[in-house]
Amino acid sequence: MTNTFLQTALLRAQAKRKGKKNGFTLVELLIVVVIIGILSGVALPNFLAQRKKASVASWNAQAAALVSACEIAATNDVADISADADVTRLIAASDDEVVTTGITATACVVTIPDTADEVATAGSYTMFDVKDAAIAAS
Repeated sequence: MTNTFLQTALLRAQAKRKGKKNGFTLVELLIVVVIIGILSGVALPNFLAQRKKASVASWNAQAAALVSACEIAATNDVADISADADVTRLIAASDDEVVTTGITATACVVTIPDTADEVATAGSYTMFDVKDAAIAAS
């Protein structure tokens, strides 16, 4: 049976490795553990800050959608804005951090208080008026 060039090269490489042990040394493993520790120490605070920003952005979006639904209901001459189907659906779906107590038959004010750890500056959305978004804490 004749061996091709590749088979011959593989047999030579296997013969050279017979006396060598395979694996990682303790120093190599320690270096990898230290690098992973440094990377996680840098990445974890950034990840937590992004979670806060995402929560506040979600609350701002919920408040804006709710006030938009109130504005649509008011322009459609709905007698009671708080009884509108879209408004009641959005109130039921909103998080606890989005305060919807300012919704009456003729007015709509939605606030995001700064009582949550994630919120640095409170936000307020008023129907047909100023809409100030809440700002996330650093």
